Amino acid sequence: MIIPVHNDATTLTRCLDTLSAQAVAPGELEVIVVDDASTDGSLEVARARGVRVVALPARQGPAAARNAGAVEARSAVLLFIDADCEAAPEWCREMLRPLADADICGVYGAYRSRQTGCVARLAQAEFEERYARLERRESIDFFATHSTGIRRSIFQQVGGFRTDLRGNEDVELAFRLSQAGYRLAFAPRAVVYHEHPNTLRSYLRTKVSRGYWRTLAYAAHPGKAVEDAYTPPWLKLQVAGMVLAAVMLALSVLDATFWLLFVLMVSAVLLTTWPFTLFVRRTHPNLAFVVPLFSLARSAALGLGVLAGLIAVARGKHEDPGAPGRQGMKPS
Repeated sequence: MIIPVHNDATTLTRCLDTLSAQAVAPGELEVIVVDDASTDGSLEVARARGVRVVALPARQGPAAARNAGAVEARSAVLLFIDADCEAAPEWCREMLRPLADADICGVYGAYRSRQTGCVARLAQAEFEERYARLERRESIDFFATHSTGIRRSIFQQVGGFRTDLRGNEDVELAFRLSQAGYRLAFAPRAVVYHEHPNTLRSYLRTKVSRGYWRTLAYAAHPGKAVEDAYTPPWLKLQVAGMVLAAVMLALSVLDATFWLLFVLMVSAVLLTTWPFTLFVRRTHPNLAFVVPLFSLARSAALGLGVLAGLIAVARGKHEDPGAPGRQGMKPS
């Protein structure tokens, strides 16, 4: 169990409490906290709980922290969880269950939330829509390190996480594994609880960041930009539509025709929100009426991140520095 930490003292306590309550035999669970140069006492919290601690001398980012934890791990399977997550009692057991199949090399678990606010519930509905997609597949090409398991030998073989990525490094690794022919499984009953952004502003800020880093991951694996197991195709159309709409809006100062094209593009994006609206209507019926505008704002934020990501790609920032020379990761 590897937990990267940077100034997460408060949430780390709750995370470790839930890990100590896992339905596994005493001593079976190996917990490693990697402190990424925290200044809030996270290191002291981890040491006081008696778990194994790796202290990085300077901040290196979550990918390097996870790689450093993997180097220290001795178990055959590496389980990753974030310090702001709380694992359900059966989480560990459910994560390991798919790995009983020797053909499966990695597992992705599920987010849940106890929040009742509108924005957080819509954010959770996004995950639930995508989980429904993953459950229909025998093998997936996605995981996120709030709830991920991977065989240590495979992790070492592919060189771990790319440390040049400070976001979506987990997605990039899943893409890399899938393209190399490794099978990944979704474990919907391996649940961790998490708090989503509870204001629209913080939610959209998160989406800008995800749009940026996902663009770098797609640039390294172009085929996934067309289709991947996790992202609904209409969401990709919405983001592309909002990027084009932004271009039309900028050009409208030169010719009024572009203003009409802007309106038409935004209207087309709104039409593509229908599948998510129907999904929310089934799962959170009292929120369905806000989905079109929520989706429009989400697509605009993702689109802004994508534009920034495309600029970074043009500068070569998507290029893989290579393994096994990645920071914090040793070859097997």
